[in-house]
Amino acid sequence: MEDRSNCAECWESNSVDNGAESMEQVDELDLTMHDNMNGDFEPYEPASGMSFPSKEAVKSFYRQYASRMGFGFKLRTSKKGRDGKLHYFILTCSREGNRVPNALKTLPTIKKNCAAKITVSFRDGLWYIMKAVLDHSHELSPSKAMMLKVKKNTSMRINRTMEIKHEAKVVMKMNKTIQTLACDMGGYGNLSFVERDIRIHVQKERCTIGKEGDGKALMSYFLRMQEHNRNFFYDIDLDDFFCVKNVFWADARSRTTYDSFGDVVTFDTTYLTKNYAMPFVSIVGVNHHGQHVLLGCGLLSNEETESFVWLFKSWLRCMSGNPPKGIVTDQCKEIQNAIQIVFPTTQHRWCLWHIMKKIPEKLKTNNEYNTNIKNAMKSVVYDTFTEAEFEDEWYHFIKEFNLQANEWLSELYNERSRWVPIFLKKEFWAGMSTTQRGEKIHSFFDGYINSTTSLQQFVQLYDNALYRKVEKEYEADLRSFNTTIHCGSNSMIEKQFQTAYTHAKFNEVQAEFRAKINCCVSLRHVEGSICTYDVLEDMIVGGQPKEANFEVVFHRDNHDFICKCLLFEFRGIICRHSLVVFAQERVKQVPSKYILPRWRKNIKRRHSCTKSSYDMTQLKPQIQRYDNLCKDFYEIAEFAAEFKDVAHFLQNSLHDLKRKVQSMIHSQAI
Repeated sequence: MEDRSNCAECWESNSVDNGAESMEQVDELDLTMHDNMNGDFEPYEPASGMSFPSKEAVKSFYRQYASRMGFGFKLRTSKKGRDGKLHYFILTCSREGNRVPNALKTLPTIKKNCAAKITVSFRDGLWYIMKAVLDHSHELSPSKAMMLKVKKNTSMRINRTMEIKHEAKVVMKMNKTIQTLACDMGGYGNLSFVERDIRIHVQKERCTIGKEGDGKALMSYFLRMQEHNRNFFYDIDLDDFFCVKNVFWADARSRTTYDSFGDVVTFDTTYLTKNYAMPFVSIVGVNHHGQHVLLGCGLLSNEETESFVWLFKSWLRCMSGNPPKGIVTDQCKEIQNAIQIVFPTTQHRWCLWHIMKKIPEKLKTNNEYNTNIKNAMKSVVYDTFTEAEFEDEWYHFIKEFNLQANEWLSELYNERSRWVPIFLKKEFWAGMSTTQRGEKIHSFFDGYINSTTSLQQFVQLYDNALYRKVEKEYEADLRSFNTTIHCGSNSMIEKQFQTAYTHAKFNEVQAEFRAKINCCVSLRHVEGSICTYDVLEDMIVGGQPKEANFEVVFHRDNHDFICKCLLFEFRGIICRHSLVVFAQERVKQVPSKYILPRWRKNIKRRHSCTKSSYDMTQLKPQIQRYDNLCKDFYEIAEFAAEFKDVAHFLQNSLHDLKRKVQSMIHSQAI
């Protein structure tokens, strides 16, 4: 075999260099890589000297190898000979290259300066691998590499969309029919009916069909889900006449998700099924990307304390008796009473968005109500940074607008610890109870169900809604795993969070780093290893400049800190004021306790391997493997549990097996 330098003499100088491709272009190349998993070659390692009959065979071989190892690849360089035909090309890892960081725009990049590649040359009618570099500069994951295939699977997306938009198509066809009839009859005025008449008829027929089989459809759905996964949970509350009063359910994925993200939840009764006068409720948490995840659903016969107590007890039993640490609800006495009965140790907060949107309704009877009173209340709520400051500003707000007799405001003040941000920030709320979070809570099923949805329709659309949520989580996992957001500074602390956190949470950390520019720090007092700093921050409130002082207490011996803003306590994100102090004290690394496992991207969470009716086994094949292994383990456990000695033997064997499996995984990772 001749060396590459001899072949180079006959090549044209023109070449195609695709190294500067955007993330979108790389994804398209990754799609090509994963489309065909049944090539002609076994996925063994590429090596110098291997030959192939065609360039397609080379790509097929490397495609299978890349899929097995867990990385994407792309065409890096290709050259043509004097005959105009391709004679040479290089396939590289999709994370090859290195983007120059921009301090002002820290956008995600797939580039990781990875050197893994194969160099391929054509001679004597065959394609030869001239050089093979197998070592990567980043972690590999076969399961996450598979996501690229499904992410771009157009046919699957179309099928899902067709299901969701079926009714819209019916309406469109109806409109077309009306137009045709109107044309035949000489205009819309000559029709004996209007579009609204047909819509009403369709709606009535739909409701009638739904009512005839709703209970059966719901029960069939529950039974089908339990067959799919034995950990599907449902509970039905019957009245004295054996009629359904309340229903609760949570699938297997929701139950395992609760283990990771059930510390803080929201309880929403937004969607009311008018056809049955039954409130539909959802229990929602926040995952490591800040996305909302479903933790349970229910249908209630009414919104009385008794119904909420039943629902919460069912949910608590479903979640193995582990209550949430915090729960956010709207301002409802019945829900509050039920929480005190079922979750006496749980912190209960009101959704701030629910409260603030009531301002026009509750204060419009006041003669002085206008934009000023609305803005004044918002300023008191959002722009006070201590409890004493809130008390003082609230007093002046009430006095200025003569609102002493307003019962709604008096009740709010008495319950201020349930909704005013400064009173909430001492506890961890995953960022919930802010205006933005409140608005998002009620969009979990938007686009899938509404107040007119029948139960038959609901069980059909429910899986579609959750499939889309799971897909978004997988996509965010892929972005955090397969791309890098460059640091905007040379801070080793920023690098620390870049390595650990998901993109969404690292973006929040970077926002605090950027805000350091508005802060001025001064040392006030030192006692032993404890330093007290004053951090003066310039901010804009209501279009006007304002200064706010934040006290930061810093421990030089262990680098612990406490900031008056309480951002870390409330959201789990390190604040700009502490970062300024760290810079002043020349701290290079923050203690590990300030990097929350909740926001980490490299933790394997059990819910991602839990089988559900809407899972993506073609996206994550380990879901099916995990499910098969669990079934075998269940069977063995049932046999062994009958006898003490056998159970003890099984436990010891499993411990040994666990060590061996971990060793195998470690050797494959290397």
